[in-house]
Amino acid sequence: MKEMLFYPKPKYAVCSNEKAFTLLEVLFAFSIFTIIIFFMTPVFQIILNNKDSHAQIQAMEWEVFCSQIKKEIRLSTRAQVIANRLILTKDTETIQYEKYGSNLRRRVNSTGHEILLQNVSQYSFTLLNNAVKVNVTDLWGKEYSVVVYSLVDWNTVP
Repeated sequence: MKEMLFYPKPKYAVCSNEKAFTLLEVLFAFSIFTIIIFFMTPVFQIILNNKDSHAQIQAMEWEVFCSQIKKEIRLSTRAQVIANRLILTKDTETIQYEKYGSNLRRRVNSTGHEILLQNVSQYSFTLLNNAVKVNVTDLWGKEYSVVVYSLVDWNTVP
C-alpha cells in the first residue's frame, strides 16, 4: 500500500473559501455610494424649492393674464359685471371671464373654454369709472390686483 504523504499546511496561507471583502469590492461599493449621494442633493434641493417655483410660475401667469385682459378691456365697447362674471362686448362678440373650478376661464359668445389663470381661490371684478379692477387671490394666499382703463368711453356708447 502506498503511503499518503501529508504536507503541513502553511501557517499564513489564505484559503479561497473564506468570504471577505477585497479592496476592489470596497472601492466599488464606495463609488456607488458617492454616486447616490451626488444625485440625491439636487433632488432634495428641487423638493425644498418646489414652493418657490409655484410662486414664480403663478406670478408669470398673472403677468400674461394681465396683458391679455388689458388688451380686451381697452378695445371693448361695453363692460358689465353680472353674477361674478366680467362680460365684455366688442363688435359682435361677447367675451366672458368667469371662474371654473380653481381656474379663471375665457369664453367667446358663450362657447369655448380657454384657461387664463390657474390656482385661483378667490376673485372679483369691479366696474369703476371707465375701468375694471380685477382682484385675484391664489391658492397660497397671495393677492394680485390690476386696474385696466378702457380706450373707449363706455358711458357714451349706446
